Amino acid sequence: MSLTLSSKWTEKTVLKENWLFQLFYDDESATDFFGISYYDTTVESVNYRGCVLNKATIRESINLETSTAKTSNVSVTLANFIDGNGTHFSRQLLNGTNKYINRTVKIYIQPDDDVDIADCVQIYNGRLEQISHTVDKINLSIVAKRVWDKISIPTLKTSSSDNDNIYFPVAYGDYTGNSEGITTGKDLRPIPFVQTMHDGKVFASSIESSTGDAHVHVYNRNKDAFLRANETSSNNINKLGGFVTELRDNGKRYMNIHPFEARDSDSGSPFNGESGVATFNNEEKAIDGNSGTYATESFSVSGGSGDTDITYMYFNMPKLDFGSIVDDTTSMRIFITYKIENFTNSGNVKLFGKFEGDSPGVNDNADAVLFATHTANTSDTQEDVRVFVDTSSFPQYILIKVKANEDSVGGQTFSCDLSISDVFLRVLFKDSDETFKDINMAYTGEDGLKDNGWNSNADITEIHEAHRDLLTRFTSYSGTPTNWSSGLNINSVRNWKIRYWILESTPLINILERLAFEGGFIGRFNGQGDFQYIFIPNSPSASETLNSSDIADLDISSTPVNSLTTKMQIEYEKHPAEDKYINSATSASANDATLLSNFNIASNENQKTIKLDAYVSPTIPTSPSSNKNDDFYSYYDHILGKPRIIISFTVVNTKYLGLDVGDIIAINFNSVVLPFAGSTGWDDYKFMITDLQRSAGSLKITAREI
Repeated sequence: MSLTLSSKWTEKTVLKENWLFQLFYDDESATDFFGISYYDTTVESVNYRGCVLNKATIRESINLETSTAKTSNVSVTLANFIDGNGTHFSRQLLNGTNKYINRTVKIYIQPDDDVDIADCVQIYNGRLEQISHTVDKINLSIVAKRVWDKISIPTLKTSSSDNDNIYFPVAYGDYTGNSEGITTGKDLRPIPFVQTMHDGKVFASSIESSTGDAHVHVYNRNKDAFLRANETSSNNINKLGGFVTELRDNGKRYMNIHPFEARDSDSGSPFNGESGVATFNNEEKAIDGNSGTYATESFSVSGGSGDTDITYMYFNMPKLDFGSIVDDTTSMRIFITYKIENFTNSGNVKLFGKFEGDSPGVNDNADAVLFATHTANTSDTQEDVRVFVDTSSFPQYILIKVKANEDSVGGQTFSCDLSISDVFLRVLFKDSDETFKDINMAYTGEDGLKDNGWNSNADITEIHEAHRDLLTRFTSYSGTPTNWSSGLNINSVRNWKIRYWILESTPLINILERLAFEGGFIGRFNGQGDFQYIFIPNSPSASETLNSSDIADLDISSTPVNSLTTKMQIEYEKHPAEDKYINSATSASANDATLLSNFNIASNENQKTIKLDAYVSPTIPTSPSSNKNDDFYSYYDHILGKPRIIISFTVVNTKYLGLDVGDIIAINFNSVVLPFAGSTGWDDYKFMITDLQRSAGSLKITAREI
């Protein structure tokens, strides 16, 4: 968004410019500054000493490919004049009563010696970093002032614990804990160990309180499984300087263990010596973990009352290679999920279960335990039964036995269809003392931080929301950024979801830049101190259209070949416990074939591998969406997937001296031929300003086709 200009800038085509430098001191209140300038002037009764000798230059830029922004430092040379106290000004700056070092410096352009500061345009907000001088001259080194300077997070550490100085995590996103026994969910985040209790451990979970789903989960690397602990609280607790979650009883927890294959015939059958016994169709679908697939069997029993059909499934179990089984009525139970359809005439269906630890003998099914008896259709139903009470060993197989009985008086044919979608064993176990002692990281489904009051403490689930919250929570910034809910309207356009955690002290700027890249936007302060979000909209519209009388020295080029990207290997949705990612996609540009051919790019060149630590959705497509803001790949493919026009020029119309990086402009310059075939004219293009350089009487701009 362009810098705000008063009417003084638009009433004339030629202006006299003086630059004003406000050197703030001490507490930096509105009037605590010393004014210097290119020549003596007075603005609102403040005298500015005309002592600046060099022509200062300010450069600002954004990089759409990396979603970063830069503002240059400024060097100012001034005469070391004798001040009102009869001493050199350098003495006042370095050793005077007023303290200038590390204080704010503001730079304004004064048009036509105007006396109102409101008519002057602020172009820079900096901080005085260093002063050096000779007898005659003073050199001021001014750096861009940013609210995130010298800030690292997290900042809150544990105290009065076994593990003092462990940071309480800063986390954002929507997390979901697993239900007891479930191993598949990975929407979790790590929480570090901080304290041993007499019957468990304490883990640092957050810098804020939370309610619900703070249960501790323990990770098993061999099975890539996160199991919710049985003895843990659903809410975090204020303790040890922050908020913690406790884990007790050696991490006692349930695990649902699916058989891994149908038991082969060489292992023998529990129905040795019996006739009329069949196996299910597609029995592997009962153990694939998919509730929508089924092992099936159709029963048809005809004859007198009491005739039966028997069908079975017989599965090998994996080895339980961790912990010890807890003897509890809720442990060592077989669960089965099934449905019965097309029940015809009189009969019943009985389901039995059994497991053992050795090879079956003759008729080794008689002691199978009854799950349930059905005499009619039933929708998806789950039953469970405890069969095995000896916790000293683990069963090698599971048997599911189904018996269909015809019980009509007249000898009708009884039939029905049985479908089984899930079979598993639920075990309650806990770690040995030695194993439990070594657990230094646990995991939780506790949601990340809510916003810091700027959105009524709402949940933060999207990347741009987390970016704004970091600014308002950990810096002095407050207010609503430009292009948040109006203008480019990032809060409406973007729905890119986040799960991101910070466990170790990290410079805040590094985190902000990572989120900006993964969120596909640029966050920056302009020269007037306003924070803004910049990104390429789906349908760009120009805020200004420049013609040949507004600019000079037009130069046209295209993006270099080495910046083109034909293919991206993108890994995203970071694993909570491992240095890897849960999802990945190989995404190819819609212009892939054209780029390879036209620019002599080999098929294995101009490819990128990208790892996204915060981004979890939308799903990364294999080819770009027509709407560039739909997802990470579609956005960056629009930037990198084809050559783009770059234009550079000098602004000569003072009306446009407020143009700034991120502004979208159009060019009406049809006397100049465009470099690409197929273009009908400049009307086909919109450009975003990516680089500008300001000095007294000059504004040079570089813009990129979007």
